[in-house]
Order: sequence, then C-alpha cells, then structure tokens
Amino acid sequence: MPETFPTTLAISHTWDWVIFAAVYAGIAIGTIPFTRLNRSAIALLGAIAVVAIGRLSFTDAVGHVDFATLALLFALMVIAAMLRVAGFYTRIIEWIVSRAHKPWTLLVGVIAAAAILSAIFANDIICLAFAPVLCVGLQKAGRRPLPYLIALATSSNIGSAATIIGNPQNMLIGQSAHLSFGHYCLIAAPLVLACLILNVLVVAIVYRKTLFTAAEIAVVGPQHAELVVPDFPFRPWQVAKTLLIMLGLMLAFLFTGVPREISALVAAGLVLISRTQDPRKLFALVDWELILLFIGLFVVIGNVQQQGLMQQALDHITAQGVQIYQPVPFSLITVALSNIVSNVPAVLLLKHGLAVPAGTADPVTYTWYLLAVVSTFAGNFTLLGSIANLIVAEQSKPHGVKMGFVEYLKAGVPLTILTTVLAVVYFGWLV
Repeated sequence: MPETFPTTLAISHTWDWVIFAAVYAGIAIGTIPFTRLNRSAIALLGAIAVVAIGRLSFTDAVGHVDFATLALLFALMVIAAMLRVAGFYTRIIEWIVSRAHKPWTLLVGVIAAAAILSAIFANDIICLAFAPVLCVGLQKAGRRPLPYLIALATSSNIGSAATIIGNPQNMLIGQSAHLSFGHYCLIAAPLVLACLILNVLVVAIVYRKTLFTAAEIAVVGPQHAELVVPDFPFRPWQVAKTLLIMLGLMLAFLFTGVPREISALVAAGLVLISRTQDPRKLFALVDWELILLFIGLFVVIGNVQQQGLMQQALDHITAQGVQIYQPVPFSLITVALSNIVSNVPAVLLLKHGLAVPAGTADPVTYTWYLLAVVSTFAGNFTLLGSIANLIVAEQSKPHGVKMGFVEYLKAGVPLTILTTVLAVVYFGWLV
C-alpha cells in the first residue's frame, strides 16, 4: 500500500498547502483568471495571506526574506542601469554590426558580446538594451534579424550561467550556499564556453538558409528606427567610471572576504555619485517587480519550510524510491520546473533539499553548481522559459520581427537538451 501523509498533517496545514499551491499555480499561468494580477503581485498576495491568517508572525515573515540576496540584486541592477543610460550597450552592438560583415563573424560577435556582458550584468538588462539596436542595425544592413535575436536570447541565458552574479537565480544560489565566486567561475567557464559553441552551431544549422543568403535591401527606415530605439547618447566618462568601479567590485569578489552584498552596495553607491546623472532615472530601470517576486516567494516558501511541510514532502518523494538530487533526475526536474513556474521560483523550491557544502571540492558544491547552470540553461527551452527571451520578443515587435513561440522552439529545444546533457556529463566527471 503506498505511503501517504498523516491525516493530522493534512488537516492542520491545509491553508499552508492552499496558499503555496495557489501561488505556484498563479506563477505558472502568469496571472489569476478574471484579474490583471501578474507573477509578482501573486507572490506578494501569498505572503500577505500567510501573515494575515496567522501562519507566520510579521517578524517571522520578515526573517525569511533574504535581504543579502536582494541587496546584491538591487546593487547590480543600479550599476547595469548606469551603463545603459550612458550608451555603453548601444555602442557595443553598433560596433559589432558595423564591423562584422560576414554572417559567421556577426553571429559569433553577437553571441560573445551578449554572453560576456550577461555574465557580469543581468541578462535581462543586456537583452533590453541590445534587441532594438540589433534590429535596426541588421535591417539597415539588409539582414534578417530573427536568427541573431534568437542567438541574443539564448546566449544571454547561457552566458549568465558563467558567474554567480549573472542572473537572479544564481545570485540566490551563491548567497544561500555561500559559494566561492572564483571557484564557481573557474568550474563553470569551460562548460559555458562549450555551450556557447553549441549555441553558434545550433542557430547556424537551424537558420542556415536565412543566415547565409546575400544581404538584401534595407527594410526599415531611419525614422522608424529613431521612434523605437531609446535615445541614450554615449558618455565616455560615465562608461569609464562605471566599468572601473565594476572591475574593483570583481576584484573584491575574488580576493576579499567582504560579503558580496556589501561590496556591491558600495559599488552602487559610488556609481550614484554623479554631477550629471539623476539617480531617479537609474532607480526607474531597477526591476522592482522581480524584487517583489523574491520577497513574496521568500515568505511563502519560508512558511512551508517552517511548518515542516517541505521536509515532509521531500521524505515522501524519497520513500517512493525517487532520488531527486541525483544528477539526472535532478536536472530533469529542474528543467521541467523552471519551464512551468520560471527558474527563480524553481530554485527557491529546490534549494531547500540541498545541504550547505563543506568546501569547494565537496560533491554537494557541485550539485549547487549543477542547479545554477541547469536552471539557467532551462530558460532556453521555450520562449516563456526566461524573462530575457520575452524581452527580446517584445523589443523586436515594433520593427516587424515576429519571434513566435513555435519559431523559438526550433533552436531552443535542441539547444536546451544538448547543454543540459553536457552539464550533467561535465559535473558527473568532476565528481
């Protein structure tokens, strides 16, 4: 007879399960029927419900919020925003498009730039800044933007896996497990590089007919381009100052024992000190909805954990013979969950079954690393798998470029399968 949860547990924790299930179902769907709620609002309402019905006191709820991760996320968003308003991202993509005259060099240039910058800054910011400029530059050069836009989305996801500050879920993993910044980069870099090569090959094969045809007559007029592309003039001094501060921050991550969130906040503070730049413009570019999503999920999942339900659920699954933290099932569950509820909620859920590693060579450390890269690679599976994908799709619409759900699958599905398999084999070899 199959093992079941005790009846008393099911009754006494009914509301905990209802709130948890409602929040994750709402996040999976993206809204609640007959409302205009989005994922951030749903998570926040779940947190409010937990406190309102007395499952957690306000103090306990606040205690479950990981403010260190939020501070790190906020600080890096401010730094990335300064580079955006200083015209840095626009100048990079314009330089690549103007100098890469062959499809191969253009494709490699877009993928390399998106990956490198996404490893240091948020991949969402890179896609938001790159997509419209890439559309205009390619259309003026008479080239079809679609393959390059898909490459932008996929490479920004893959590249962001190279560091534990490359995307929100990696920041969360790095803070939760106290992972070494340098060791993670050292281990993840070869895997990410190999996956970026796969990215080039997959996009080139899938879109070979589009990529390798002769350039056509430009299909967009300059007046249309000016209407759609944000006007961020290049400011060399602001760019140089911000990049210098970011270099100092990377060195602090690598060679000092100062907590990452403190180092990042100091760097963001230095960026904010300016005679010409209004901080309100930078704060407007911070993704406050993502921060609210984190806060809501911290409280909802913290409640389930505090009530002992998370461990009960993990014990129940293990009792059925499913070893979910073995590399293959763990990777499959991560990919599936990341594409159902998105990778941040998936990581928040999965991380509770992992112990904090004892050292950099500990097998548990590599499981955390596997969670970081696979949850990130999973974002390439479908158009909805990553916010970065959706940003590219939305930013390309005004230019007449349709990056549809089915169209994206052509490259997204094989790329996700190949990179996930490679990650499992790679970490299996390391352990």
